[in-house]
Amino acid sequence: MSDLTNKDAEQDSKLAVLESKIESYRERIHALEAETSNVSVIDSTLENAIRRIEMVHSRIDKTEEKLNELRSRIRKAEIWIAGAGAVIAAATTIIGIAVSVESKETDYGRNDPTKQEVLLQLSSN
Repeated sequence: MSDLTNKDAEQDSKLAVLESKIESYRERIHALEAETSNVSVIDSTLENAIRRIEMVHSRIDKTEEKLNELRSRIRKAEIWIAGAGAVIAAATTIIGIAVSVESKETDYGRNDPTKQEVLLQLSSN
């Protein structure tokens, strides 16, 4: 029986050592879980930040597309305005030339001082 008792004692001591090791591992696991519990919060915060950054990038891309579209529309409007200005300038020039060709030159007494006086008198009345 002593062999059996010795084996029981050995097994009991080994079992006690194993139990103490398991308990120390449990304590380590709990400590690690406590330390890493903030990691999941940080991970989710980082994921949210990444999503927000991606949204900002997509908004910037859309804004750039709209800006390019507006620039092209402004260029077209500038071309139309320049064309209209050229047409108006040409029409004004042609009308001015046509009117000046049809009109007679009137001498308002540049060479005759008496006519100039009469003209001045008429304009003052």
